[in-house]
Amino acid sequence: MQENRIKITWYGTASVRITAGSAQLLIDPFFPFPESRVKVAANAFDHCSRILVSHGHFDHISSIPALVRPDTRIFCTNAPYRSLLKMGVAKEHLRRIQPGDSFSAGGFQITAYKGNHIRLGAGDILKTLCSRRVLQNRKGILKKLRTIAACREKHESLCYLIEIAGKRILILGSLALDADTVYPEGADLAFFPYQGFGSLCDAAAEICERIKPKAVLLTHFDDTFPPFSSEVDTSGFRSRMKERLPVYRLKHGGTLEL
Repeated sequence: MQENRIKITWYGTASVRITAGSAQLLIDPFFPFPESRVKVAANAFDHCSRILVSHGHFDHISSIPALVRPDTRIFCTNAPYRSLLKMGVAKEHLRRIQPGDSFSAGGFQITAYKGNHIRLGAGDILKTLCSRRVLQNRKGILKKLRTIAACREKHESLCYLIEIAGKRILILGSLALDADTVYPEGADLAFFPYQGFGSLCDAAAEICERIKPKAVLLTHFDDTFPPFSSEVDTSGFRSRMKERLPVYRLKHGGTLEL
């Protein structure tokens, strides 16, 4: 039936809205830097009062203060909780959670699992900061760096299992998993943030082997916070998986139905 259809809209970066009838859930909402070619309408995240945060990096939390309304509730771990307080978000809008917690939000049943963040080595970060693109776009760079540095992940990345209308959606906070955590297998859809350093194709394939999702939605492969971000080629992974499972790569603002 149509009312049981789940709609998943990707706006860019890891920003996703999940809708099922009147139930809505927003994950990691982020407005791209003004100079990005990716554009998100100022009202794109309106009318969604429940927000899940996968981890505390700036491209997952820095837009949240602008979205807070009287009925907004934001679910996050300690590091983004503290960052959001410093950004002016009042305590009554924040709900601290940790791996193992199970709760309801926006009409969805949610279970949090310990995640992991893809490697961000000092050498890789230095290479990015010294790249020609950064040097050519150095105007205002210190302000951007301060914004980025103020938002810390603190090894608190989460994965979420979202359940509604008989479907299970597994959301990864980054393209890595915790070695000692048992994750649910066979989710109807898994979100893979396809951004980071190293062989992303191999990392994603290994995750598929471990959690065995029925389908994958790629996110975070776009260039939303230049000059530090970049567009990532996803064709290798999609080609590698084409005989095994569907891999969806939406356009910005595009919607997938389950």
